[in-house]
Amino acid sequence: MSKVQSGAAEGGFRQAMAWLHTWGGLWACWVLFVIFLTGSLGVFDEPITRWMKPHLPQASEATGDTRMGDGFDRPQAVRMARTWFEENQPDAHFWGIGLPSDEDPSIRLFWQDPQENFHNARIDASTGNPVDGSRERDSEGGHHFVHMHFEFHGGTAGIWFVGAFTMAMLVALVSGIVIHKRIFKDFFTFRPGKGQRSWLDAHNALSVLSLPFQLMIAYTGLATFYALYMPAGIAAHYDSEEAYFADLLAQPAAQEITGIAAPLAAFDGMLLHAEQQLQRPASFVSIEHPNDSSASVRVFGRFIEKPGEYRLLGDGGGRVFFNGVTGEQSDVQMPGELRGGAAQDVQSVMANLHFAAFGGHLVRWLYFISGLAGAAMLATGALLFMVKRRQRSLNEFGSATPRVYRVIEVLNVGTLTGLTIACVAFFWGNRLLPLGIADRPEWEIAVFFAVWLLSVVHAGLRPVARAWVEQLLALAALCLLLPLLNWLTVGDQLFSYLQRGDGERAGVELVALGTGVLSLWGAWRLTRPRRAPAAGRQRAAAAQARS
Repeated sequence: MSKVQSGAAEGGFRQAMAWLHTWGGLWACWVLFVIFLTGSLGVFDEPITRWMKPHLPQASEATGDTRMGDGFDRPQAVRMARTWFEENQPDAHFWGIGLPSDEDPSIRLFWQDPQENFHNARIDASTGNPVDGSRERDSEGGHHFVHMHFEFHGGTAGIWFVGAFTMAMLVALVSGIVIHKRIFKDFFTFRPGKGQRSWLDAHNALSVLSLPFQLMIAYTGLATFYALYMPAGIAAHYDSEEAYFADLLAQPAAQEITGIAAPLAAFDGMLLHAEQQLQRPASFVSIEHPNDSSASVRVFGRFIEKPGEYRLLGDGGGRVFFNGVTGEQSDVQMPGELRGGAAQDVQSVMANLHFAAFGGHLVRWLYFISGLAGAAMLATGALLFMVKRRQRSLNEFGSATPRVYRVIEVLNVGTLTGLTIACVAFFWGNRLLPLGIADRPEWEIAVFFAVWLLSVVHAGLRPVARAWVEQLLALAALCLLLPLLNWLTVGDQLFSYLQRGDGERAGVELVALGTGVLSLWGAWRLTRPRRAPAAGRQRAAAAQARS
């Protein structure tokens, strides 16, 4: 092949990759922006939950202490939980008991009714009475952002939806690497005030900065749900996914329900035996098929993050398996014990990489910043498309091209600023919704989606330039006033958080304030009078001199 033919072939391939990157990236970027932004917030789901639930105690620093005497009577807690279940949910298929801890001193109850619907409740660890929710701020907390990140609150269908767009992201990343010949040089190049060139420089720099993180987070996200995305092999050899994992991890599988009534053994005895085996406090007890002859009990040890330990595989909390009727131990998996072979170890590493389940606060902040850089990369890519098309339309859709461009502009505003407004509105809903109303967490989520929808509608009704400014100002107001709202509704505020060393709650408000300041700066930049480019000013001056 001649050099000319080789160059033509290379140009054709790169041109095809450029088309794929532009259009494939454009139609996926809005969903991916949602995934990245909510995933970045989800990294700090526990601090967000603690801010949204003021009744929870301040987080204590992890010490790696495995002593049993932490001030909570766990045997009494499981006895109280069992009494509550037997009085209120004797026919449930599953019971779950979350034991009291520093994070939540109450007893959390979970169950699956005969119709296979899951429910939860909380009882007081000292009295066994239901916790009075009217005095507390019940909330989905930071888990809302986690669920938006991986399933859009859509269950299995939502996981498939996110998985499809994650594959699209990998395609966009690979095609982006192919078309950027000067990928590393572009990382050090930024020319502000140059219109389209500036947006391209920002997109390139953010892409290179967060490229390793993006490749890792996309691939590990897919690997985390491998059993869902690739079920054919499991279905060909196992009756259920549960049987597959029981075989893979060499642990007792849940037995089929027999319908033969049989009383359960004492929970407190199994709990104490499990804690002695694991050499750490228990955190959760699960009971499959309670009051049936097939009943089984699992006691999970508390996960303890040890300072200075950065193991990607982690040591877990361990678990002990019991026959629910006889109370005999059937298996134990000690903290740090790995099962499933090398392939399962690799998958565990990928899952821990994806969830930042190692490295403490340092790694979480690194993930948070990298995730926001990925979201900014997607945002600059979407904006770059419209900046280029405003300067020169390619008329890709014939007579419908202006309408398609208008839809893209609306989606840009409604997603990039509208989603961010909805995220802050979620915090406002937490403080403004009445206490004690039924399904309060669901109402918070409804506020999030309603505000997001209103932002999209607003973007469709207003000229694009005005929509950007108005939504940035709305975002700034919501962010900057959030600490004041918190002070007026719960009587707490940023300075008191800082004074008592509550870094988690203080961090939530500091990030909100920082976002508000950036939003104000963005609105100010958009309202500044635009200066003509230097070349244009020179031509105008020359023309004036000739006249």
